Amino acid sequence: MKAPDFSEYVLWSFKWSYQLISNLSDTIAAIATPSGFGGIGIIRISGCDAVSIAGKIFKPDAYRVRENDRNAFEKPGFSLKARYLYHGHIFNQQRVALDEVLLVYMPAPFSYTKEDVVEIQAHAGAISLKRILELVLYTGARIADPGEFTRRAYMNGRIDLSQAEAVIDLIQAKTEAALRIATRHLDGGIRDATNVIRDHISDIQVCVEAGIDFPEDLDEIMNRKKICHDIFQEILNPLEEILEGYRRGHLIREGLRIVILGRANVGKSSLLNRLVKKERALVTAFAGTTRDCIEEAVDVFGLPVVIVDTAGLRDTDDPVEKLGMDRTRDVAENADLIVFMMNADSGIVLEDSEIYGRIKNKKKILVFNKIDLLEDAADISIPETWDFFKVIYTSAKFGTGIEALKKEIYNFGTDSGNAPTGEAIPNLRQKRLFEKCHEAMRRCLKGFKEKLPSELIAIDLQEAVASLDEITGTAVKTDVLDAIFSRFCIGK
Repeated sequence: MKAPDFSEYVLWSFKWSYQLISNLSDTIAAIATPSGFGGIGIIRISGCDAVSIAGKIFKPDAYRVRENDRNAFEKPGFSLKARYLYHGHIFNQQRVALDEVLLVYMPAPFSYTKEDVVEIQAHAGAISLKRILELVLYTGARIADPGEFTRRAYMNGRIDLSQAEAVIDLIQAKTEAALRIATRHLDGGIRDATNVIRDHISDIQVCVEAGIDFPEDLDEIMNRKKICHDIFQEILNPLEEILEGYRRGHLIREGLRIVILGRANVGKSSLLNRLVKKERALVTAFAGTTRDCIEEAVDVFGLPVVIVDTAGLRDTDDPVEKLGMDRTRDVAENADLIVFMMNADSGIVLEDSEIYGRIKNKKKILVFNKIDLLEDAADISIPETWDFFKVIYTSAKFGTGIEALKKEIYNFGTDSGNAPTGEAIPNLRQKRLFEKCHEAMRRCLKGFKEKLPSELIAIDLQEAVASLDEITGTAVKTDVLDAIFSRFCIGK
């Protein structure tokens, strides 16, 4: 393993410290509400000059300001009370009122960023908010970078990095389940799980470092059998549970990806329209109507689901239809679940068997459509070698069986093998760092069993701790932070 370059670390620390000091000294501002028309829009100002900027552009009702009242503008600035909601007007340099607003001041450290924060609640017209923001910037603030308010909350120690990432998850949550996961992490779920594991590793580090300092007393200092037991029970097992939580949790965060697959003209587009409750895909009696994949996001009993309608798989000379079928095969490969659709009135035909052969290793629900054309569903014979999650009989035309299909989709996404459990459901960045920690501790366990020198074991322990520290942000490089906070909108 390559030893760390100390000069590189010093240079990195200097750049980090310089950027930290220079950026945090600025007062930043941004529109904190989505663009568009609405009742209220909020301009957020954070930094040491937030109060003075507000005092230069805002006049409360107590001043009874009129546009031609010169004396009122020449009065010294008023004193803002903390957490007190003021009603008044924003005035520009020409003493023209831009908007009637409410204003609130939250002093450091009792604010979102742990800095002085002023929020101006104006009418949510795009032009009105833009003019107020331009005035704030002219008066001494600079425009905030994406996620900079949350980044300052992290830099100032109000939240750790995992909680900062939970903010974007909270904003992007599409269902109640995703909201619950984000809320747990915002309360410190990932941080707490990480710190418990880190504490166990630190206890082992103490023994290893004592063994390095006093090698003649190594057998007395280090109980290898107990340490191996602790690594397995207190570190590796919890890490494996967390990593398993990622697989389950991504279905809640990102949605269960379902691909409707089948030969041409079995009713795939009709099924999509039924599931999304709108005419999303064209439906005709002619095979090959769908030439490309059509995606729609739906909420199935609280579970986020992305449904993909695909081109029917069949022999054709049409080059466009062939391209559509190539894309169908690609999306089927990346699906969490296949809804394999067939005609109930014709039963399973050769084309169906060929399609099954391509997806036999995927999780799938069999759907026999057009059940309204069949007198008895029991007449349908399914090969014993076929493996599937459930069989559903539908009539996409009349809506028969749609609710049953939705229930089975929900059951698949939330069964004991897929439902997220525990407090720590990591995102992809965190998952990779937990994996890195897991690998380091596996090497460490092997080192103890093989009685390797303590100096070598210490290297693996340091790597494991460094990985956990990067999860919480105790030690993380600037480019990683830039990548994380670039996902945020400006104003958060």
